[in-house]
Amino acid sequence: MPDEDEDVEQWTDRRVDDAQEVYDRHGRIFHGVWIATGFIVIAAGLAMIVFPGPVTVVVPLGLVMLAAVFGWARRLLLKSVEYGEEATQQFQDASKPVKALTFAASAAIAGAIVAWMVL
Repeated sequence: MPDEDEDVEQWTDRRVDDAQEVYDRHGRIFHGVWIATGFIVIAAGLAMIVFPGPVTVVVPLGLVMLAAVFGWARRLLLKSVEYGEEATQQFQDASKPVKALTFAASAAIAGAIVAWMVL
């Protein structure tokens, strides 16, 4: 995780650079498998919106893999990190009743999804 003097965007950018170094050290077959795996990981993460799973971990992981190759994926990843930081800050600044309602609404949505899957 980021150090105290490093923000999340810098940390994410550094992780993408690390992934790019791994990608650059290998040949064409590895590149093809890397890109295909990145898309598969993102697809699996999107499926986890409906099915149980750590969508908030899996989709960014796939984006990091693709960001090592494609500029659009890097921009999308950094933009999503920025939105995540803003959402976290807004939630931290919210009053206790708003936080309670947010939790209740999230629990209701999760319950509805589980009920739909069971039925």
